[in-house]
Amino acid sequence: MISRIIKNNLKRLYFSLKYSVVIKSSANVSSGSVFEGQSVIYQGCNILDSFIGLGTYVAPYSRLQRTKVGRFCSIGQNIQTFIGRHPVNKFVSTHPAFFSLQEQSGFTFVQTEQFDEHLYIDEEKKFVVEIGNDVWIGNNVMIMDGVKIGDGAIIGAGSIVTKDIAPYSVNVGIPAKKTRDRFDEKYINFLLNFKWWNKSFKWLEENAERFINIEQLYNEYKDSRP
Repeated sequence: MISRIIKNNLKRLYFSLKYSVVIKSSANVSSGSVFEGQSVIYQGCNILDSFIGLGTYVAPYSRLQRTKVGRFCSIGQNIQTFIGRHPVNKFVSTHPAFFSLQEQSGFTFVQTEQFDEHLYIDEEKKFVVEIGNDVWIGNNVMIMDGVKIGDGAIIGAGSIVTKDIAPYSVNVGIPAKKTRDRFDEKYINFLLNFKWWNKSFKWLEENAERFINIEQLYNEYKDSRP
C-alpha cells in the first residue's frame, strides 16, 4: 500500500514537472498518457494511454482510455470511453470466451482473436475516441468506440454518444442527437478555419474580451489566416 502511494505521488510529480499538469489525489494517470500542459485531472479519474490537449481539464471520476482529447476542453464528471463491444450478429454467444483472448472471465475457448472488441479511429489502433478542441461534455456521458467529436461541440449530461458529432453542434439524449448548431454557418466556418486554440497564451489573454461576442471576433479576424 505504501509503495503504491509513493509511486502515485512520484507519478503526479513527474507529470507536474514535465507537462505543468495538476493531478489530484486518488487520480490515476498511466505512463503511456501524454499532456500538452496547463491541465487539471481531478480526483478519482483514470487517464489511461490517452492524449490530453493544452488547457483541458477532466472533472472527478471520469475514465478516459485510449482517448485523444483536444485543447481547451471541459470534460465533466463520470465520463467513460473505451467501452468495447460484443458481437451481435452471426456469433452464437456474446460471451468473450468464444471470441477473445483477454480471459475476461478467467478462461477462453479460442486460440486467436475472432472479433474486434474495440473500434479505433486511427490505423495505428492507438485511440478509440477523438474529442476535438473547445468541446464541452456534461456529466455522466458515455462515448462509444470509434466516435469522433468535432471542434466546439457540446454533449448534454447523461447522453450516450454512438456516432460522430458535428463541429459546433449541441447534442443530447440516448443515443445523442443534434438539437441545434451553436452558431450560424458563417461563424462556424470562420472558427474552424481560424483555430483560435492554436494561438499562444499571450494572444488569448490579449483577446479574451473578444470571446464574449462571436460577432466581434468574427468582424475583427474574418480576413486573417490561422
